[in-house]
Amino acid sequence: MRAAVLVLGGLWMALQALAADRVDAVRRTNAENFKDRALASCIAAAYKGSPAGTDAAITTGVFIEWTYYDTDKGNAAVDQLVDKYLRRDYASPVEGYAGARFDLLKCLDMYHSKELNDQVHRFVAQPDWVGDRPPAARKRK
Repeated sequence: MRAAVLVLGGLWMALQALAADRVDAVRRTNAENFKDRALASCIAAAYKGSPAGTDAAITTGVFIEWTYYDTDKGNAAVDQLVDKYLRRDYASPVEGYAGARFDLLKCLDMYHSKELNDQVHRFVAQPDWVGDRPPAARKRK
């Protein structure tokens, strides 16, 4: 009996450790994940061919799996928006940074843009849902 309790206790501790490294994105809303997918897509395009670009491209694919939206129209619209922002000329927004491309800054500006928010309203039918489920009732504290 004591051995069974020790085994169960060890299993419980192992499960707790695994839970600490869970992916939070699967619990975010479709609207949040749509915007995060757009940011990952922008980073993938900006840093294509680099380890960061490869990781961002894989992350983009994962968000497509987790987020419910009109993928046919939404993906094309996001790709166009990414291209538009990465073509911006941020020649030197701050003195002393000549030659910098500021691709990450462009991606962040796109992430916070009205255009991306408009896309959420156009392509995400259930923005407050988590995947295919309505939002859970909030627990009282």
